Amino acid sequence: TASDGAGGDNFGQSVAMSDTHIVVGAFYDDNGRGSVYVYNTDGTGEQKITASDAAINDNFGYRVAINSTKIFVGATGNDDAGSVYVYNLDGTGEQKITASDGAAGDAFGISVAISDTHIVVGAYGDDDSGSFSGSAYVYNLDGTGEVKLTASDGASNDQFGYSVAVSDTKVVVGAWYDDDAGNDSGSAYVYNLDGTGEVKI
Repeated sequence: TASDGAGGDNFGQSVAMSDTHIVVGAFYDDNGRGSVYVYNTDGTGEQKITASDAAINDNFGYRVAINSTKIFVGATGNDDAGSVYVYNLDGTGEQKITASDGAAGDAFGISVAISDTHIVVGAYGDDDSGSFSGSAYVYNLDGTGEVKLTASDGASNDQFGYSVAVSDTKVVVGAWYDDDAGNDSGSAYVYNLDGTGEVKI
């Protein structure tokens, strides 16, 4: 539990771990400004991280991911469109990643996943193929090389990007409200890292 935990913080909304550390999101800490906490794997050594530009309802910590050297934090309400923050394990070195075409309500950062070489970020509120059709973005670990993914058959309220995963060669994007097998039956899409080779499951 957080050493400064309070009612409504929602500590544990998101969790992730590496071989050495645990990271826990508390997206509604401080009126929705949000925070994340970093611990050793035995729960000791608490460090609290907050965004340098935190604002009410940013939802910093709604999603978290971690590798051996970096922490990635989704803030779905930051600057209205959402963003992802990157930190060293000690909370230093803040870097902010935003979508090049981000717009209010996109909820960029609703999902975040990392591999050894890439970050993938979901934006389930993006509306390229209709309201809440959704999208996902792939980046190099330093935030460069943006590739945007959208479903070839995307439609309003599919919410493509609500969940994401990435390996060294593939990206998987969930669209939990897709309707192919019935209302809100859901689907998942698999891509190469460059956005090619779409396979729908």
